[in-house]
Amino acid sequence: MIRYPYILFVFMYLLITHKTWGQSDDSFRISGYLKNMQTVLLPGDDFILMENLIHNRINFRWNIENNLHIAVEMRNRVFAGNITALTPGFGQMIQEFSDDWLTLSVLWLEKPQYAVQSTFDRFYIDLNQGKWNIRAGRQRINWGINLAFNPNDLFNAYNFLDFDYEERPGADAIRIQYYYSFASGFDIAVKGASNMEDFVGAIRWFTNYKEFDFQWISGLSRGDLALGGGWAGHIGNAGWKGELTLFHPVLGQNRNTAFSATTGIDYTFGKGWLVYFSYLYNSDAGESLQDILLQTEPLTARSLYPFRHNVLMQVSYPFSPLISVSSAFIYSLAGDHPLVWNPGLRMSLAENWDLDLICQSFSTLKGNPDRFSNQLFFLRFRWSY
Repeated sequence: MIRYPYILFVFMYLLITHKTWGQSDDSFRISGYLKNMQTVLLPGDDFILMENLIHNRINFRWNIENNLHIAVEMRNRVFAGNITALTPGFGQMIQEFSDDWLTLSVLWLEKPQYAVQSTFDRFYIDLNQGKWNIRAGRQRINWGINLAFNPNDLFNAYNFLDFDYEERPGADAIRIQYYYSFASGFDIAVKGASNMEDFVGAIRWFTNYKEFDFQWISGLSRGDLALGGGWAGHIGNAGWKGELTLFHPVLGQNRNTAFSATTGIDYTFGKGWLVYFSYLYNSDAGESLQDILLQTEPLTARSLYPFRHNVLMQVSYPFSPLISVSSAFIYSLAGDHPLVWNPGLRMSLAENWDLDLICQSFSTLKGNPDRFSNQLFFLRFRWSY
């Protein structure tokens, strides 16, 4: 990996200083947030683990010309508590998950019970010229269509349960996009890598036909030939989305051909109720509920969830413009029939101030219910600027 983070920290400091103390200039924009999240983990009846996370994000955008801009975004996190202390090499693991090909993160401090780390998860230059768009650097290449699981997301797949990372991961890549009509065109993207096991290069063609959006993808993804596609549209008043991708190893890896497919339907009722149903088939399944909590490798589109057959249901309702509730269930038809329950409450306390109460419950519906049971509770305050 190539290491440039300290240069970027100096660059970010100079940009913020220019914006804060320099002459007002609409070509510079800075935004972000500061969050504090308390986590309580109950892995058993007589055991409680506590963890605290301070999470600061700074987003910077410099519009050099009308068609040319630079984006730099960083996240600074302080982890402290029992979970950090009981996870060997916690700081190094965070480092590995934070970066792609380029090393754009710094582990400032790592002690038995706390770690301090910073990451540039966006750093790219973007050029628009007529029907063409070229973007180079660390960026999010979002080829996913479905709301929960995305087999088409070859470049930067994300964990549905990682609710505290709304921006989602980025990839060190070059992307060329061309629109030959309002809703039709193609993407070509290549991700930098030190070896073919990490390399991703693919093309996506997308179009609209009879009020449905379609896309087809093809490329080389981490040693696999990837072929797939997706769609998004409506059946009556219900939204319908889906994706599927076939992964066939072509570089001699000791693994089988994998197939991942998902579809989902969302419907909004008159009083604000939103209901979403989704199914995920994942042939490259680990069949272990522990894999959800003890994720030791970055997530990929080849294996989005540890089980073969999965059903997700999500419901949300805004009681008022200031208070909303949601609840999600993920049930897997495998082994002891694992179930994940994820309810949440969001409150707007004041302008730019939010409070979230979130629970994640991991259990099994068959076998010994105490064999694997984890309950996590999160209390999060957020100030946006």
